[in-house]
Amino acid sequence: MSSPPQKVSLYSVNDLKNATDDALAPYLTSLPKPYTFKQLHSSTNVRLILGYTAVIIAGVLFYADYKLGWDATKAYTGPACVAYFVLNSLLTYWIWAVEAGTVFVGTREGGQKLTLKSSSQKYSPSYKLKVSYEAPSGKKWENKEIEGSFTQWFNTHGYLQKKEFQSWLAENIEVLGVAKKEGKAAISEPATDNIEPIDDATLAAISSAGGMNFSSGVDAVGPAPPVPATPSTTKKGRSKKKA
Repeated sequence: MSSPPQKVSLYSVNDLKNATDDALAPYLTSLPKPYTFKQLHSSTNVRLILGYTAVIIAGVLFYADYKLGWDATKAYTGPACVAYFVLNSLLTYWIWAVEAGTVFVGTREGGQKLTLKSSSQKYSPSYKLKVSYEAPSGKKWENKEIEGSFTQWFNTHGYLQKKEFQSWLAENIEVLGVAKKEGKAAISEPATDNIEPIDDATLAAISSAGGMNFSSGVDAVGPAPPVPATPSTTKKGRSKKKA
């Protein structure tokens, strides 16, 4: 059973980016063979090991000091503090230098590896994706940065339209484009995809109305985007006929 689509704020670049990042793995890992990518979690595992180890050291030292007292644990406090500092330094380095915005790493049956790193800027609707697609030998077939606008795959109600997003990926990443051309890229659409996508004119109106702008992590407060009304011409026509 598929989960219902998640609504995000159009005024938060951070929310828009996170929702877009989260849509990558389900799509890439659900492609039919031989285009299915198996996601690798080795980078995430390293981050979790470093973080949890630092927390365990701090927790054990606190518990020992609480139960045994300072005199019994003071010989271990110094080394434990150094270890905690080193682990947190390694964790920070790993997140900013090694992962560096990595949102997906996966391999295909033949050993081809796809790495995606995303980024965005405050107050800008642009979404950047660094693409690295390499052979098992390490030779890079694709190594580029692509850029799109959140307005291309989010509608006026804040729902991500999977069809538009997946089409954008297929247009800019060669292996996904090949999969789509061969009819093997299964694209799923949520029930909200029949809503008109947000365009640049609407985005400009939203940004200027009431001083509202895209904000990173903080949702702006203001009136909801206007929804076009359907004219009731049929009803008027029937009234004239009766008269």
